[in-house]
Amino acid sequence: MKSSKKKIYIFGCTMWDIVGKPEERISSGKDCPGIITERPGGVAFNVATGLSKNLNTQDFELNLVSVIGKNEKTEAICNSLSDNQIKTKYLIMKGEQNDAYVSIEKKSGEIFGSINSSHVFLSNLYIVKENFSQICLMHKKNHSSATLIFDGNCPKEFLDFVKKETTEGIFTKYFIPANSSKLVEFKSDPEYFKGFNLFINLKEANILLGPKSRKNSVDASKAIFKKMETATNVVVVTDGPNVACGVNKEQIVKVKPSIIEGNVSRLGAGDAFFAYFLSHKELNPDASLKEVLSSADKKTQEFLEKK
Repeated sequence: MKSSKKKIYIFGCTMWDIVGKPEERISSGKDCPGIITERPGGVAFNVATGLSKNLNTQDFELNLVSVIGKNEKTEAICNSLSDNQIKTKYLIMKGEQNDAYVSIEKKSGEIFGSINSSHVFLSNLYIVKENFSQICLMHKKNHSSATLIFDGNCPKEFLDFVKKETTEGIFTKYFIPANSSKLVEFKSDPEYFKGFNLFINLKEANILLGPKSRKNSVDASKAIFKKMETATNVVVVTDGPNVACGVNKEQIVKVKPSIIEGNVSRLGAGDAFFAYFLSHKELNPDASLKEVLSSADKKTQEFLEKK
């Protein structure tokens, strides 16, 4: 019997986050007192967790497609996924290492600098491809739709494969790089993402636009959408505290983000914004782009206030 649940698959790195928050102003070469926290993370993991907070398990099934190692952190990662009812059928366990993200924040909560390692995910990409093929075959056979989300750790090699294997009308695809360095492979080539929905910041947008860069999210989102326009896709370009802009076939929507008050950590804010955006869109398919973006902004502010 075919499941009536809408399936969502999130592809990318599951990382172990190590975050340092100083108790005083930090600068290069300065040794500061502060607090260091560790927890499961990574864009794919954060998005899956964010979606789980808003989409009920009666109507939706969330699947994390990723790679982790078997070590002392594995139990914490798997317990978190289980607690949030995220399926792990496609979670690969290989070796003894995990991908990791190390971040130092400013006292204000903004990121001072960070390093991420995605070696575990990338070295096992061939298994991720095999899982992807199984997912595609199942949905094509059942004629059932699915949403596919790819984080920026998915390289062009994999996205080439995705474009070849997916069928429009069955699969809705999102790409969320969450790191401008991940877009270097696609410099000056926004057309590459035709058929995808893009959720990017202004710096990432300008890498795609190349020499024809734009100074604000409105112009950038319109320029990218023009290059990859389809009847159903959407481009959202954010710009920190400045106006975020979403463009689809019907609308150009500008939303001024809520002001973040206090020295709260910004880590995961972009992932949360996307998760709230997609959750509202899935739960309210007839909602306008303005409504979806405004709802995502409001809930992201609430998310930050609780940190």
